Amino acid sequence: MDGQFEWVAARDGSIPPRAIAGGVERDGRPLFIARAFFKGGMHPGKAAPHIENGGFAMGWGGREHNLNEYFVLCGNANAIQWVAVEGAVDANAPYRLVEAGKEADGEQLFVAKANFQNSQQLGKAGRHLRSGMSLGYGGREHNEMKYLVLAYI
Repeated sequence: MDGQFEWVAARDGSIPPRAIAGGVERDGRPLFIARAFFKGGMHPGKAAPHIENGGFAMGWGGREHNLNEYFVLCGNANAIQWVAVEGAVDANAPYRLVEAGKEADGEQLFVAKANFQNSQQLGKAGRHLRSGMSLGYGGREHNEMKYLVLAYI
């Protein structure tokens, strides 16, 4: 990863210093860019002290999954930007995506966010995810065709 960033281990709702907020709940509480090991892969999602049952949440297999051990993206928030995408992430995009993990089969996963129910929810996108990005919210996995993906400036 670019020298300006690192994934810092955290657990149980803790958020390390210099964590990068990428989303926001409808009540204004920030959501931090995070990832966690799950089902043989490393999956992007969201972390925050208020996320119940662990502090980290992500969508997978139709459900929202909560975990208590995760990694939070920390560093210079001014060195990244959000780029509008529709559908699957373009393999030939003119920007350098922030890779945040892989599926169990090795497919790359990237940090994504979408406007969802009066909030900005964090999740994952990939070249293989034809239904757009995946996010966990309200106990379920949701897919959004129009979203933003995180890229280096």
